[in-house]
Amino acid sequence: MLIGTATSAHQIEGNNVNSDWWHFEMKGRLKYRSGVACDSYRRYADDIKLMKKLRLNSYRFSIEFSRIMPDRYSIDYDAIKHYKSVIADLKRNGIEPIPTLWHYTLPFWFYRLGGFENSGNIANFIRYVKLLLKEGIDTKYIITINEPMVYAIKAYLNGRYPPFKHSFRTMLRVVNNLIRLHNELYTLLKKEGYTVSFAKNLLYFGKISKVYLPFGFSEYYYNKRFIKHSKIDFLGMNYYHNIDVFKTVRRKNKKTDMGWTIYSRGMRSLAEYYYHTYKKPIMVTENGIATGDEVLRGEFITEHVNTLVDMEKSGISVLGYHYWSLLDNFEWDYGYTKKFGICYVDSKSKQRIMKSSASVLKDLALKYG
Repeated sequence: MLIGTATSAHQIEGNNVNSDWWHFEMKGRLKYRSGVACDSYRRYADDIKLMKKLRLNSYRFSIEFSRIMPDRYSIDYDAIKHYKSVIADLKRNGIEPIPTLWHYTLPFWFYRLGGFENSGNIANFIRYVKLLLKEGIDTKYIITINEPMVYAIKAYLNGRYPPFKHSFRTMLRVVNNLIRLHNELYTLLKKEGYTVSFAKNLLYFGKISKVYLPFGFSEYYYNKRFIKHSKIDFLGMNYYHNIDVFKTVRRKNKKTDMGWTIYSRGMRSLAEYYYHTYKKPIMVTENGIATGDEVLRGEFITEHVNTLVDMEKSGISVLGYHYWSLLDNFEWDYGYTKKFGICYVDSKSKQRIMKSSASVLKDLALKYG
């Protein structure tokens, strides 16, 4: 089984100056500025050494669209070379590279053309991916897009992410365009021999979705619809928590710093349902906890990895597990206030310091990886 960690470009690389997020950070529309983040664009080799030290055999990361195409008609070949170097270094160190083609941030020019509201922008995104393929992306797996429903809701319904809109109709259009984009990418990537999926955030609704109609609709639209209408080779599953409306799930009165309930059985229930429904392997592409309690983080990691191991024993095909995240990083509209990392990053020196939970993940990688 693949056991590793996950990150995204804007959250760790730093100085993502051509993106929509950077633009709105500078304008003060977003509360926090990413700045140099973890400086991973320059320090990626150090991060890979850290992964190797932890005996991890997989790494999910994202390629930054706005670095590759800083404006509509320009291509930064040095940026392409950078990501090819990241992939090559990972492979030299025995770590499976799993690139994500899009993780929330857009080139500012793409944003100004309407982002994913504009179906015409699908062609612009395809052009970016064809460019990557022409230059050569030497990986087995590719994730097309990250958490389409989270993005659509936060950007177009509750207005927390750029473009800060509050329109249910526009959100629906964006979701439909993202489904279309993924399926076009799937066809393109399959011709090149890649194993393809997206990373889908899933929430466990439990029994309430069966007894209360509004939650049944929410579960269908949030969890199921995107998967139902998409082509995939495996299910990339981001799982963090359940929907616990009646507060029925307790864990020693402890809460994550996001206020989320820890419930690994929810992950198992979701994985079993989608595996038996679509007969596709499961890859946990993100699973993490924001906390300053390292004992709790270690328990969280152990509980979720062991749940996957038990699922494998019961006959479910599990490709891998990726803890979010390798590093304490820029957590979008929470800035640097939420700590998901198994490694602390000094704000001045950018030195990586392993937390005790890193040893927990290492032990599990040695045992199951």
